Amino acid sequence: MKISRSAVGFALFGVLTSSLMAQGSIASWGSDGFGQVTDTPPGTGFVQVAGGGDHSLALRADGSIVSWGNDIWGQVSNTPPGTGFVKVAGGVVHSLALRADGSIASWGYDLYGQVTDTPPGTGFVQVAGGGHHSLALRADGSIASWGWDEWNQVSNTPPGTGFVQVAGGAAHSLALRADGSIVSWGYDDQGQVSGTPPGTGFLQVAGGVIHSLALRADGSIVSWGDDSQGQVSNTPPGTGFLQLAGGKWHSLALRADGSIASWGDDFANQVTDTPPGTGFVQVAGGGLHSLALVGGGNCNVVFCDTDADNLGDVTLSTCDCSGGSIMLSLSTPFSKQFTYPLVGLGTTAVSPTGVSELCLAGSTIGRYNKDAGAISAAGTFSIDLLNASSAPGGGVPTIGGALCNGNTWRFQYWHRDGMNPSRFSKGISGLIN
Repeated sequence: MKISRSAVGFALFGVLTSSLMAQGSIASWGSDGFGQVTDTPPGTGFVQVAGGGDHSLALRADGSIVSWGNDIWGQVSNTPPGTGFVKVAGGVVHSLALRADGSIASWGYDLYGQVTDTPPGTGFVQVAGGGHHSLALRADGSIASWGWDEWNQVSNTPPGTGFVQVAGGAAHSLALRADGSIVSWGYDDQGQVSGTPPGTGFLQVAGGVIHSLALRADGSIVSWGDDSQGQVSNTPPGTGFLQLAGGKWHSLALRADGSIASWGDDFANQVTDTPPGTGFVQVAGGGLHSLALVGGGNCNVVFCDTDADNLGDVTLSTCDCSGGSIMLSLSTPFSKQFTYPLVGLGTTAVSPTGVSELCLAGSTIGRYNKDAGAISAAGTFSIDLLNASSAPGGGVPTIGGALCNGNTWRFQYWHRDGMNPSRFSKGISGLIN
């Protein structure tokens, strides 16, 4: 079987948004044959979006999931209820979600075991959907793959540890190593495996149907594989990009100023209808549609996630001080251990080299009391940056009200793993007004 334009659709994940829309709302554009655009949920309070072939998913701040679009295989109607989810991902006609306890939920099309072969247990920190296969990254840096294996996209999954991100294409997969190098495997008809760029210095990988993308540490983009729709040759030059996403035969990138670049296939206007403006905080690609998460500025920009030892996702509920509350939340594989948040200025950070190194490096200028509070049994912890009494340990950062003066701040949590050495979470930045 050869993967053709009519065979599959695909999507991955991304992040950011436009100043004309409310914080935490969703923008969708492109193909609308199954309501991928018109059925986009209104309102705010969303923290991540993901695209499938003809369906989409979004994660709410309360940890619940909403799905819409094509439901022929239960991609929408079988969406798991309840809260406690921390990540969502889409395949062509199946979906995945990561729970706060590190376990995985899968639903939708199951012909190749995309659902029934989902690995049990906890300890996972990321999920990704391919065409009819899926991937998950464990906390120890190893990779699990399951589902369709006709092109060895499962059986050739690289062994060992040291991986920090996974991504899926239609019948190929990618993984980023802690040293910033990339490994690809599976279907290679258009060089999506053999054309993988060598060397180190990469920060993120993303997959389209039969093309791939990677983000370099300098903020530039490299694309390879199928170029029939300009997915490779029309890759935007220059630096200043923060995040990438692959669609079916199109791609998206988020710039540091919160604007979106799209290129490649434009059959359903997934390129020409890309929303203008800045303030986006995440992008995601579907089959012939795209999504973006809207924020009140450059909010929740992940800048430190390439070290497998830096465990725990950090999110800001908003970057707008006008409501009188900004919740800084942590989701980690660990529970019931003490934690405290750190605050620094700017968006640039050193690449951490171990569990004792801080993404904020030497620019940490504010911190809450060490024992700000205990992580819950579900692995979560939140404090209000604008309310000193929100943490049991009390104490606002030494920066005080300067948070609300239009600066870009960086945030990271320190937490403990039982009696083991202390760890740091991933790092995020947000422009706070």
